This record gives sequence, C-alpha cells and structure tokens, in this order.
Amino acid sequence: MSFDGYPIVLTGEIATMSDTHGSSVVGFASAIPENYFRDWAARRFFRVKSDKYGRVLRAPYGLAKVEAALLAHGYTRNDVIIADPYKLDKVIGTNTRVIGIYVMDPLGLSYGSGIVYWILKLADLPYRGLPYIAKSFFQVINHPAIKRHKDHLKIVVGGPAGWQIIDTGKQRELGIDVVYEGEFEEDGPQLFDKIMKGEPIPERVVAHRPVPIDMVPTIVTPSVGGMVEVTRGCGRGCQFCTPTLSGMIRSFPFEGHIDREIKLNIEVGGFSEITLHSEEFFRYGAKGIEPNPDKVLDLTVKAYKLVKSYGDDHELTTDFTTAAVVKYAPKLIKEVSEYMNEGGTWHFIEMGIETGSPRLLRMLMAGKALPYKPEQYPDVVEEAIGILNDNYWVVVGTMILNLPGETDDDVVKSLELLDRISKLRVLTFPLPFIPMGALRRRDFTILDEMLDDPLRREFILKALIKSFEEAKAFSSLITRKVENFIVKRLIGYIAVSSFNLVLKRYKEKLGSLIEQYGEFKERIKEEVSRAVISIKLDRGEQDNNS
Repeated sequence: MSFDGYPIVLTGEIATMSDTHGSSVVGFASAIPENYFRDWAARRFFRVKSDKYGRVLRAPYGLAKVEAALLAHGYTRNDVIIADPYKLDKVIGTNTRVIGIYVMDPLGLSYGSGIVYWILKLADLPYRGLPYIAKSFFQVINHPAIKRHKDHLKIVVGGPAGWQIIDTGKQRELGIDVVYEGEFEEDGPQLFDKIMKGEPIPERVVAHRPVPIDMVPTIVTPSVGGMVEVTRGCGRGCQFCTPTLSGMIRSFPFEGHIDREIKLNIEVGGFSEITLHSEEFFRYGAKGIEPNPDKVLDLTVKAYKLVKSYGDDHELTTDFTTAAVVKYAPKLIKEVSEYMNEGGTWHFIEMGIETGSPRLLRMLMAGKALPYKPEQYPDVVEEAIGILNDNYWVVVGTMILNLPGETDDDVVKSLELLDRISKLRVLTFPLPFIPMGALRRRDFTILDEMLDDPLRREFILKALIKSFEEAKAFSSLITRKVENFIVKRLIGYIAVSSFNLVLKRYKEKLGSLIEQYGEFKERIKEEVSRAVISIKLDRGEQDNNS
C-alpha cells in the first residue's frame, strides 16, 4: 500500500482497541480518570499490537465484524484496514474517504465510568479529568492525521455507545459526520458506498432491523479476548438495555461460523482461551424465553473438543447469563460447567441483577424474571448465584440505582437482596442510571446526590465492599490471562493494595452511615405518623361536616 492512505480506516478509542496485556477483565481500568494515567504510563498499559504498517493483530469484536461485513460486500483488504490508533499517520492519506471509529464510552457517560467515580469519591481519592477511555477517544478524533485530511473524508462513529454523541448533542461540535446505530451488516456497507461515491449522507443512521443470521459473515481479524459471538439479541425487553434493540435471541450455527472464528482466534490470534459471547449463553438455540438444553450442550461439547484439539492447556468459557435461566435449568448449568470449568477451574460470569424490587422489575424489565413472576425474582437471584457458585462460576452482578420511578422502598428491597446474597461468591456492582435530561445538560451532580442520600449511600457502600472483598479473594483470577509475568505480578500487587485501601475506608464510612440510616428511618417513621394523623383528622372533619 502506498503512503496515500487506505480508503477506509477503521479504528477506535485507544483503551477500547487495547488488549490490556491479554486480560479483558483488566481492561475495566479504562474507566479510571486520566489523573491516574500519565500518557507514558497509559501507552504501556493500553498497548495495541499491530504490524509495521499499522494494521492491528487483534481487534474489538464489533469492529472486526464491521471489517468482515465490508469485505463480504466487495471491498478488499487494500481498501479497508483496522488501524492501530497510535499509528494513524501511517494509514490516513489523500486516498482516505472514511474514518470509522468504534466507541464503548467516548464521553465518559457509561455505567462503568459512573461506578469508578463513586469508588474514588467514597475512598476520598481525587478524581480529575475524563475517564481514560473518553480521553483516548478525544486523542483519536483530534488526531493530526485526521485533521490534516478532513476536507476529503467523513468521520463515522458507531458501536455500543454511539448514543452518547446523539443524546448530548455533541455531534457537530466534535466534527462527526455520521453516527451509526444498530447492527452493521445490512445497512452499514451501503452507507460506506455512498460516502465513497461522494453522495449525500444523513447525520444519523439507525439500522432498520436486526440482521438475519445468514447475512452475518465471520471475522477475518482475530478478536480481543478471543471472543466468538454465538447469539445476538435477547428478547427479555429491559427498557434500559441496548441488546433489546436486537430483538429476540438468534443463534449462529457451529459448523461454518462459530468453528471458523474459534480456529481464527487460536491459529492467528494466538489465544489459548476462547470466550463464547452471548447476552444469555444458556439460551443458545432457544426460540423463546425457555432454554433448549440439547442445543446448548451440543454447542458446548463441539466447541470444547475443537478448542482442546489445540492442546490440553486451551480452555473454553462464556460471559453472560440471567438468573432466571440458571434457576430454570440447573442440570444444564452443571453439564456445561463440567466442560468450561473442568477440574474445578473458576471463571467469572456476568449477570444483570439490576434490582431487588419486584415493583421496578414489573415496571421496567418484566421479561427478566420469566418464566418466573417478578415477586419471585429475589428468590430466583439467590438460588441462581448459588447454583453457579456450586459449579465454579464467580458471578459479577450489576445492580442499578436511580431507575425511573425508583422510591426509597425499592432501594430497601435491593439492600435486602444484597444481604441475602452476602455469603455467596458474587461481585455486586452498583451502577448509576443518569436521566436523559441530565445527559443532554452534561449535569452529573446526580452522582453526588446519590452519595449524599444516606439510604442510597449505604447501598453503594455495601455493594462495593462485597465486590472488593470478592475481587481480593479472586485477584489471581483477574490477572490470570495477563501474558507478561512481570506485568501480571505488578497488576496483581497494585490491585490487592488498592482493594485493601478501599475496603478499609469503606468499612469506616459504613459504620457511621448505619447510624445515620437509623436516624433517617426514625425521621421517616415520624413523617409517616404525622401524615397518618393528618389524614385521620381530615377524615374526621369531613365526617363531621357530612
């Protein structure tokens, strides 16, 4: 390729493009603010592997899918490159017409950035600047090579967090020509065709439907973390969740699709662990909410045999589940775990717990509990985590504060659920829901308001204490896939030291907060009593007047 540049350059936030030394779990450090990452340190921590021409050796899975869709549409690898964000000057030139930027948290508005804000504030540690993942987005979009050639190229931003650009009204200010939302394989290549031809394009493109499975090509660039997508969509209908937009769960075939991506990630990507990615793995092959155990087990066995054909040290795992499917199919969990957690090897698995309030569940995410009723959900969560623990899964469970319509009673219900699962192996991460209006104003004082409220602050502290205790206990699991031994020891040392510091400070704060909460409850009781007396008096007056 000449120095005139690739016609289509795909890249992403530096922190998103990084393999963080081989461990996707360590990648959550990207939500830490920039005052903890000097540029020289960040460059070493958020490294990106690429060849001398700037083509990455591993890419975020979503970006690898964009590249695959463009190649399947007729473009060639001379037209398209997934580029190292540190080497954009090598790949952008006079021939470049499209810069496609994949974003996970471009403005620092994600749940992850919110929780890190809380973690540092509660530990009395300084928080300055942007989350590093957002800073790394600005480093890309303001790169001199893009600025230099802006007169003949269009910037297209897409990925799970494209909504941040739209909802804050920052698109034009940032110089972004198009924000693409939704699945790429059907509508995306047509948008790129228009740009390449110089035709008019809209500022926002929303994919018109979930893409049929047979239109999704396999990746050609290995994916960060050895990820292999096995399903899309979910169908449970939670109102705050992006996968809801992809409709009911659809499953990819093993032969000719999943197996090809496993082979690519091992043979070309060099991975010894493959992650079968799904919003709800134990519903692979399902046609509705209820699982199809035969399909799940068949996929697991085939994938396991293929992975193990490369060596006994190669492993298979998955990433997401719901509590409901685990409770519904405990035998399936046990059978799958015998392959994935062979010999008692522990793995992390994520579960969106979200709330302990049946009222909020019914109002905002009634499908999450199916086939059970919202009133049964706290029992379902507790039993499901126990089942997963029995089969060597450490659960990473998210719980959301400030959901629309939330009351103090809803928070109390979540606190009660926290207490019920306190003896189980689960990291409970409290996540802040920021209303749309606040996002548009970039007003995040709501995060501080939640910390100032005794009830919500107690919930946040209790959840984080549990998370850090479990993270400390499983610190070796967090760093297990870090490739460099010295880096692994260093990250492990820093992590454990941080966990100890945070736990000490949190437990000191929690003691005083329990007292505050006791006073808070007494005030609430007094207010309720006064309200009841007032109502009785009013009724008495009405009775006397009638």
